Amino acid sequence: MNARPYHAAVVLVVLALAALLGTCLPVVAVAAEVPTVKLVAAPAAVVNGDLTKLTARVSVPQTTLTLSRQYAGASGFTTLDTAIADASGKVVWSRRPTANATYRVTVAGEAAVVPADVSVGVRPRIALRVVSREPIITGRRVTLSISVRPSHPGAAVQLQRRSDGGWVLMKELVLGEASTARFSWRADTLGALAVRATMVADTDHLAGGSPVWKSAVYDRDNPYGVPTRYPHLILVDLSQYRLYYHEHGQVVRVFDCVLGRPGLPTPRGHYRIYAKDPSMGVPYGPRRMRYLGAYAIHGTNEPWLLNRYPRSYSHGCTRLANANILWLYPRVPVGTPVWNVP
Repeated sequence: MNARPYHAAVVLVVLALAALLGTCLPVVAVAAEVPTVKLVAAPAAVVNGDLTKLTARVSVPQTTLTLSRQYAGASGFTTLDTAIADASGKVVWSRRPTANATYRVTVAGEAAVVPADVSVGVRPRIALRVVSREPIITGRRVTLSISVRPSHPGAAVQLQRRSDGGWVLMKELVLGEASTARFSWRADTLGALAVRATMVADTDHLAGGSPVWKSAVYDRDNPYGVPTRYPHLILVDLSQYRLYYHEHGQVVRVFDCVLGRPGLPTPRGHYRIYAKDPSMGVPYGPRRMRYLGAYAIHGTNEPWLLNRYPRSYSHGCTRLANANILWLYPRVPVGTPVWNVP
């Protein structure tokens, strides 16, 4: 059998099928991926001048992104920066906004890509400080100074005082041309004092508040005439066998104490603590504070003596219950006055 005609026929069939397929099947083109972009801000609310980070993520790495900003009330976006996304598709911008704004990220040259927006709110920076000298004494005038940035001349600021677990209005003030205000009043209530300044929200800024200013109002008079200029003072009433711990003339704590026995009395007079010993043992208890030679205020290894009266048993030192010396020791710095009075 001659195989040549058969082979030629097969070749002709194959060529015909190839031609047929080439003319009938469409050519399919692979479309390029359309980028998608997201934008987040952290934090999304800041105090004027503080930093926020804007993180954009695009689905196609190495894409060029454009950052724009629109302030509240503005008619359009202002271009701020352009950057190329890294291999993971991320770009991070740091900004210090001064007013409420919307930030937008777009893909450069791709008008069809949906932009990503994020809003960042800005609180005014409100500073509150005391102008008058401290400590605050009943009947003494107290002056507070308030300043706000960015400038808000003519804006209202509320001065508030903490009371019964909440905040009550003391005075509403109007900021001057320099965006500052002052307020004076006479302290009339003893005890803890906490004051803050606040502003309500407006178009450009969120509601804001100052850090809380904390102090205390002390009594003008005290039974031993301790001056208010001393932040810390220890007064030992030798006749009562009691130690009075003062802060700015105010009695904070009172402790029973053991004093010097007959023939070894606790010295009278005004002294200062010159040394503190943080690790003691019997007979001094856990802590000791020296104010005149070997005379000191310390704990005890004979706590039952504190239940007697009169309590004249020591070699001249002032002995406290160990729990009380542990409380007092960290509150009393070297240099604290010690008054031993009759």
